[in-house]
Parts: sequence; C-alpha cells; structure tokens
Amino acid sequence: MMVNAHSLWFTQMIEYDVPPGHQQTLAQALVARSEQLAQRCEGLQGVSVQASDDGCRVLQYLQWQSRVAWAAAASSFVEEPFLELLRQHQARGVNFAAYQTLRSLVRGADGGLHCQVGEAQAYQGA
Repeated sequence: MMVNAHSLWFTQMIEYDVPPGHQQTLAQALVARSEQLAQRCEGLQGVSVQASDDGCRVLQYLQWQSRVAWAAAASSFVEEPFLELLRQHQARGVNFAAYQTLRSLVRGADGGLHCQVGEAQAYQGA
C-alpha cells in the first residue's frame, strides 16, 4: 500500500523534553518561530504548540499542504538556529515524527464527525 504524497496533508510533529522551568519559554519561542515560518512558507497550513501537564514536554505540530510543500520549505531550515533554541531552553531530548494524512474528521453543524480529507485518492496499489 503506497500513499500518494501529492494529494494529502503532511504532518510533522516535534516533541521537546525540557526542565519544568523552561516549558513556557520554549512554547513561546516556538510560537514566534512558527509565525515567522508561516510568513515565509505558503505551504504551511497550520501550527499547534502544546504543553504537557507535567511541565516537561512541549509538542509542536506543523501541518503542511503536502510533502512537496514541506520539502520546498525545508531548504530554508538550514538558516534556522535550531541547536541554539535547544541550548537556550536546555532541551534534554527531541523526537521527530512525520505522517501523511489519510483522513481528517471535523465536527459538523449537525454535531457529527465528517471527513474533511477523504481516502478516495489516498492509496495506490494493494
């Protein structure tokens, strides 16, 4: 089963493990960086920055129009001071994950969940 990389969203998740006193400042820095990234990259469709209840983790969720849009934007990431961000907020670990969206459900006016992105063209092969 192969996913068609041109037809669906591409989601990137980055989880940061930080000392409790650094969670809030890292989250604020990621929001500011995400706003700058959105101005430079039209393919960025949405960003979410989330903080864990234990105060030790921050999750950055970036939703791209496609894997192609992400790849086009990734060429400018070399200029990003990522390692400096990690040092400044004393990140003890960083986990990266990327996913191709197969389906996206949203709550409609009727209260039910409805498919926002279908799977009709999601698969090639068997």
